[in-house]
Amino acid sequence: MIKGSATLQGTMNYAEKHPLLVYQPLVPEGMHISGAGFGCYRVDVRVPEHQQALTKALLSGINLIDTSANYADGGSERLVGKVLEDLVLAGEIQRDEVVVVSKVGYLQGENYQLSQERKKAGRPFKELVLYDEGLEHCIHPDFLAEQLTRSLERLGLETVDCYLLHNPEYYLNWAKQEKVSKAEARSEYLGRIRGAFLHLEGEVRLGRINYYGLSSNTFPRPQSHYDFTSLADIWDIAQSISPDHHFRVIQFPLNLFETAGVTEKNQPDGKSLVEFAVGKSLGILTNRPLNAIREDRLVRLTENVYQGDAIRQVQEFKDKVAALDASWGKIPTLSQLALRALRSTAGITAVLMGMRREVYVEDVLHELSQPCEAIDRRKTWGQISEL
Repeated sequence: MIKGSATLQGTMNYAEKHPLLVYQPLVPEGMHISGAGFGCYRVDVRVPEHQQALTKALLSGINLIDTSANYADGGSERLVGKVLEDLVLAGEIQRDEVVVVSKVGYLQGENYQLSQERKKAGRPFKELVLYDEGLEHCIHPDFLAEQLTRSLERLGLETVDCYLLHNPEYYLNWAKQEKVSKAEARSEYLGRIRGAFLHLEGEVRLGRINYYGLSSNTFPRPQSHYDFTSLADIWDIAQSISPDHHFRVIQFPLNLFETAGVTEKNQPDGKSLVEFAVGKSLGILTNRPLNAIREDRLVRLTENVYQGDAIRQVQEFKDKVAALDASWGKIPTLSQLALRALRSTAGITAVLMGMRREVYVEDVLHELSQPCEAIDRRKTWGQISEL
């Protein structure tokens, strides 16, 4: 097991080794991270190509890794653990230079089987959400404790730098199907999150995590939606626990089609999600930069998956977006433009990119090495949403 965790000094030392890239604090006065993180959604320890890609990323200036207990049924965390162990033992990186984020909540595959065995033994996980065949969800403290132990074992780490509740709004989706009133469902939802936060504060005291947070696809939703997750409410929960709480990071989808994180005014005083999070000094990690969900279908924000007339349509869309901002005009590819739009927006701490191949890592590194000023681009995002 690798001792220690990411530190301010360690990550600053890492940044000095890669002067062409820009780093910023994940939390105020805290560890520094690269502008893009290695997203581990589709990586697995059994695939050598994925190991090579993560190795290249860590050696080339990307020091943020985002994984989850359910990715590749634990294979994603095992991959992270193996690559980190290899590089640390070889002296090529130090543990305190790399920020590891993992997530908890889903019961699929191995976890789902564990849940069924516990049910048969008469000790099911409490507050279990029965979502679909082969899929359950839970954020009860007992489950969190058990899952963090398993994640640390797979990662081979003493400490996870940041631990996120993974799409807790599954409870709201279930409650809606069960015709629970919106008010009752929201009260129960926030109560469960409060219980989880109380437990995670204890994990911080034990040294098993440094910070915690929440990854939710419904943070950017309109307030009227049944499954809307209010960051203001989540913040109030953390504040009620302690003014020195360790709720420091949020994660949500943001891309050229899903713009609501910047454009939807769903927080108090007419603020957007990003505005509110910035005001509370929260670290903002965005996901799905190249895989947008539009009208319930997947839209890829990269040229290499299209053929025929679709290529022309993609180029036309790219040209329209690039024309909205003078600093975006000469970016060669749609995927790099999608990343530029995010990292040039004030408040976004890092963009989580799928980089399971070395060529994807190189594409991201090329964009990260380009000069980029992060400014208030709310007007531009509003224009993008109208394309």
